[in-house]
Parts: sequence; structure tokens; C-alpha cells
Amino acid sequence: MAEHTDAFLIAGKRSASSSGKTQEDLWVAASRKGDAQSFNRLVLKWEKTVYNIALRMLQDREEAAEATQDIFLRAYRNIGRFRRDASFSTWIHRIAINHCISGLRRRPPGIHQSLDDDGSEEPAVQLQVSDTQIDTIIRSEQQRRICKALSHLIPEQRAAIELKFFQDMTFEDIAAVLETPLSTIKSRIYAGLEILKVRLSDDA
Repeated sequence: MAEHTDAFLIAGKRSASSSGKTQEDLWVAASRKGDAQSFNRLVLKWEKTVYNIALRMLQDREEAAEATQDIFLRAYRNIGRFRRDASFSTWIHRIAINHCISGLRRRPPGIHQSLDDDGSEEPAVQLQVSDTQIDTIIRSEQQRRICKALSHLIPEQRAAIELKFFQDMTFEDIAAVLETPLSTIKSRIYAGLEILKVRLSDDA
């Protein structure tokens, strides 16, 4: 039975490849027809990316988790209107970023969330750590400082920085996601980097 199953999966992959479509394309097409299982597969593929975007943008774990649910719910409700001239990646990034920007804009002026400000206190304990663990701690500290600095950017700058340096997108891809002129994207990123440079220097 396993051999027949493997043969079916291989045949399915060849069929998708021969039609010029990826497995994700097939899931999207099925989702557009109301196939909830196919949409769940899209969620499984993208939920970690979407959550990490929301976490860095919103700087709050509970809010990021709630935002992730809202983002996929919005995607599910609008999958039928998905324009296939763009990739699903571009589309889901756009929904995620726009949702987070809206959330940031609803906050009172001058209020900055920080992952450090979660109300919890870490117990003071002595730990024996290896060199590998030390490297991990250093990277974690660097990540903490960067996230703290990101909280000082306006939503539009934060979104552009997120897509460029955390999602590894090109300027052109970012412009497509945000539906914003390329020159504006570059301006936001350069201005954001200058602010981050100052904030990270102050926090050193």
C-alpha cells in the first residue's frame, strides 16, 4: 500500500511540474474553489513567517498571535478575489503588513511596545553554559536590541525594513507588496536605517 501511495505522490508532483504550476499554486487554485483543506496547507506553510512579521511589527507576543489569526481569516475570506498575476507570497505578505500597520496606527501617539515590556521578571539563576550557548545568547541579545530599536520607527518604515532585512526581499518585491513607488520604498528604508543606527548606538 505504501508503494502505491508513494507512486501516487510522485505522479502528482510530476503532473504539477508538467503543468508549470507549483504545489502552492494548486493549493491556491483549490482554495479559490472553497477547498478548506488546501487553504489549511497554505496556513501551515506560511503561519511561522506571518507570525514573525507580526511579532517584529507589533512587538507583543499575544497581539502577534491574534494578528496572525486575523490575517489568515482575512486571506480565507478574500482568496476568491486573489489576483493570480501576483504570487501568493506577495499577497499574504501584503495582507500581513497592512494589518500590522493598521494596528500600529490605532495605538496612541508616542506609545512604543517592546518585547522587553511584557510584565514578567526572569529569575536570577546561575547557569553553566557552553560556547555554543554563549553564541546563541549573544545572537539573542542582538535580536532584542534590534527589535527594541525597530519600535522607534514609524509603521511604514518598520514595514519596509521588515521586508528588506528579515524577509530578504528586493526593493522591487517590497514595492509590489506595499503597492508603493520604488523611490518611496528606498527612502523609507534609508531613513529607517539612519534611525536604527542612532538607536542601536545609544543602546550599546
